[in-house]
Amino acid sequence: MSLRPSLAIDRAGIAQAVLRYPEGADQLFPPAMGAWHNDDIDPLQYDIDAAQALLAEQGWTPGADGIMARDGQRFALTLTTYPDRPELPLVAAVLEQQLRAIGVDLTINSTNSSEIPAGHQAGTLELGLLARNFALIPDPIGTVLSDFAPTGDWGAMGWDSPELVELARTLARGDGTDADRARIGAILQAELPVIPIAWYQQTLAVISGIEGAVIDPWERNFGLAGLRRAQ
Repeated sequence: MSLRPSLAIDRAGIAQAVLRYPEGADQLFPPAMGAWHNDDIDPLQYDIDAAQALLAEQGWTPGADGIMARDGQRFALTLTTYPDRPELPLVAAVLEQQLRAIGVDLTINSTNSSEIPAGHQAGTLELGLLARNFALIPDPIGTVLSDFAPTGDWGAMGWDSPELVELARTLARGDGTDADRARIGAILQAELPVIPIAWYQQTLAVISGIEGAVIDPWERNFGLAGLRRAQ
């Protein structure tokens, strides 16, 4: 199901209007993650017509209220999110409108974050909107294993890729290569067990007259030793 909603999501609009970020996420891993970011895969697209065409191919037709239906069942889903991250309910509200444009009726359940893994375990979770950090440490292989090899409370649900599992385990043993990381990114991009919306943006403020400021994406080093007054 993920390809159809993915095409209906205007990531750039959400990033710029809601999150105040310059751009949305066109794949799961951002450029700051080095070899995990795959420059060779096609970026995720926003294409309402293509999303509607895919729905039509699967036998979905619009009802009197504009919501798609098939075999007497409306295309209605519940999206679970949480207000601990205040931007998430705002993004959810935008997603509700964007998915309605392709005929999907989305109900937002803004609740405790624990409801997402609980629904995951129970098999009752339909959609979950969450913030996931792959950069707690320089190599995110542990998180990749947890989420996708083959499944995890914050990652894939009802999805399995034996190839990805083997690649992830190879990397975890220390035997993998950058090509293995790129292949994992390509699999996740093609099959979309989760749908990326926006990458986290790290912000640094520097007073005028100071040079040498840099951002460490893993927040291990503030770079104070490299700061100097501008000449």
